[in-house]
Parts: sequence; C-alpha cells; structure tokens
Amino acid sequence: MKKCGYVALVGRPNAGKSTLLNALLSAKVSVVSSKPQTTRNRILGVFTDEELESQLIFLDTPGMHKAEGLPRIHRAMNRTAWASLEDASIACYLVDVERGWTIDDTRYLKGVLERTKGKVVVLVTKVDSVKKDVVFASSSEIDNRVKEVVDAVPGAAEKIVQENVYMVSAKRPQEVKDLRIYLAHFMPEAEWLFEADDLTDRPQRFLCGEIIREQLFRQLGQELPYSCAVRVDSFESDTKIVRIAATIIVHRDTHKGIVIGKKGSRLREIGTEARLGLEKHLGGKVHLELFVKVQEGWLDDDRLLAEYAALESDG
Repeated sequence: MKKCGYVALVGRPNAGKSTLLNALLSAKVSVVSSKPQTTRNRILGVFTDEELESQLIFLDTPGMHKAEGLPRIHRAMNRTAWASLEDASIACYLVDVERGWTIDDTRYLKGVLERTKGKVVVLVTKVDSVKKDVVFASSSEIDNRVKEVVDAVPGAAEKIVQENVYMVSAKRPQEVKDLRIYLAHFMPEAEWLFEADDLTDRPQRFLCGEIIREQLFRQLGQELPYSCAVRVDSFESDTKIVRIAATIIVHRDTHKGIVIGKKGSRLREIGTEARLGLEKHLGGKVHLELFVKVQEGWLDDDRLLAEYAALESDG
C-alpha cells in the first residue's frame, strides 16, 4: 500500500531548513543564504521513493520569530510557518548545533507541540560544522531542554517520536538518505498526491524569482534584502534560450540607488550571478533583464504583500 504525507520543517531563522530541504530533494527549490529569514513563503518539495512506496511532501517555512512592532510582512511570515503544522504527519523542529538552544526554542517548540496533530521530531542540524565534542555537548543540552518542554505540555509525550534528538548534516548524503527513510515510517497509508517525477507545486516564474532574490541576500547589506521583492514580468522560452524580465521592488528611493550601484555596477553583478543560477536551474541559456522600482509602503500593504511576496493578509 502506498504511503503519503506532509513533513513540516520549522524552527528559528537560519536553523538550516532550506538547506536541508534542498538536500532531501536532491535539487534546489528553496533560497539559501547565511542571513536569517531568507525564506518568506511556504516552499513545497516532493520526494517520491518508489522502492519504499512512499511520497514525502516537505514544507519549508519562514523562520519562527518575534514579529511584534515589525512590518506586516513579518506577521505574514509567522502565519505561514505556523499554518504548515495543520496538515503535517510529522513536524521536524530544527536547531542549529552551533547556535544551540535558546529561550525562543522553548517557546516555539511548545507552540509546535500544542498546535500540531501529528508527530514531532527535533533535528539538530549542521553537525558537520563543529567538532565532535561540541556536537556532543550541544546535543546533550538540547536533549535536556526538549525533555523540559515535553514535560510542560500535556499530551506532548505521545507526539515526540524519540527520546533523544536526531542529528543530521545536509552535506552528508548518507545521513540525508537515512533521514528520508526514517521520516517515511511516519507517513500514513494514502494515495500519492503528486506524480512520481514532480518536485514542487510552485510555478517556474516563482522559482526563477526566488533565484534572483537569493542574489539580493548574497550581495547586498544586512538589512536591505528584507525590504526587497522580485517580480518576474515575463518568461519566454524556445529551443535555444529562455528570456526573463524581472523587477526588483524596493520600498525607499535611497534603496534603488544601492541596488543599482555606481553606473549600474551592482545591478549588473546581481544580474550576472542570478543568470548563472537560472541557467543551472533551467538547464540552458538564459537572457535576463533586471529593472528596479520603488514602491513605498509595500511591506505594510496586504495587497502588495500578496502581489510581490505571495504572502496572505491577516484579514
């Protein structure tokens, strides 16, 4: 009998959710950068294991964070993260081994255990980035903190699927494969929701826009990328080349100059690196045109959040 279910990847910003998703799928569908809160939307990725007769539908989400006093975009990102728990057969709560456990993890894991109807596993990520003694000390501390949270939440003991945290590195293929097999055990018997060769439910335009936005995080300063969006205006392909035109949306006139750079140098650099990423993604030649537009107040406008960032209003 076939098995199929949703796996929600949740946790604080920069816990490694997008990197792990891409590794689990053996393909890139989610933006990755060293800056927290790079992911804005729910990114769905599908992995079908015909040998195990299992289809894992992964949900990568924005990092759970404090949004009080911040623009509406932050509240919308939080809603997206929490909503991913509604249909999840299992929720993976990710903790970066180097950054360790924080009081926010206590609060967010408690919320996950209270809201989800499925199972929960705590994944300690990036275990390749530090020495073994650091991994041991950090994972032991996280183990203790998780047990404290489980003891404090009624019914949580039935949701946590193992006593100790599960350690994984997205850079180690065997560990990633083992994790997929482990998660497949928790999928309910059900017909597959996607074709065996499907990778995501996101349209090509969205994925291309995300590849361009990734370069904003990699090449601009610490704060500016968070106030930018990318709109793909046209996508035309033939047998020789894909032609893409896209607009980078900023919310201040001063930001437009930063994105463009002196005599257009920064915009050209962003465009070059984005084009290389697009060619790798699409498997062929790409001609990319980039424009920059100022749209003041879009970070707090429900209609523009939906148009530019595909984020739903809070009503």
